[in-house]
Amino acid sequence: MSSARLSMGVTVVVLLAAALQGCSPREAAAPSRPSAQSGPVMLNNVSVAEVLNALTKAKLPALNPHDVTASACPTAGCLEATDTDTVSILKFPSTGRAELYAAAVPDMLQVEDIVVVFAPTLTSEQKAAYGQAVKNAMR
Repeated sequence: MSSARLSMGVTVVVLLAAALQGCSPREAAAPSRPSAQSGPVMLNNVSVAEVLNALTKAKLPALNPHDVTASACPTAGCLEATDTDTVSILKFPSTGRAELYAAAVPDMLQVEDIVVVFAPTLTSEQKAAYGQAVKNAMR
């Protein structure tokens, strides 16, 4: 998965989030959010490593994994991210945050707070197999 493609997707997400932020008239009247000290509510405890492990167990290619958390997450808003030759896997602090990112990225799968971005070389059948492995990892 190329860094340029991931960076482009991240840029689009940031622009989309900024645009959407100014569109909500209810936002000014919304109650304040919990402080960072109370921490985010975790939807699940599935990590990017566990999703990657599920892909490997399903005998799906995920070669050359490398952590891109430091470069991808500050812009994307994710908690952790790993790129491989075939997919990028990102974990977000919430489903809503994952949805914002996924909306701006073509050729991806979102399951709860996990987004998997597929390499353009994958077939529909391969994407379906990756999707099933990711869903199994979330159980």
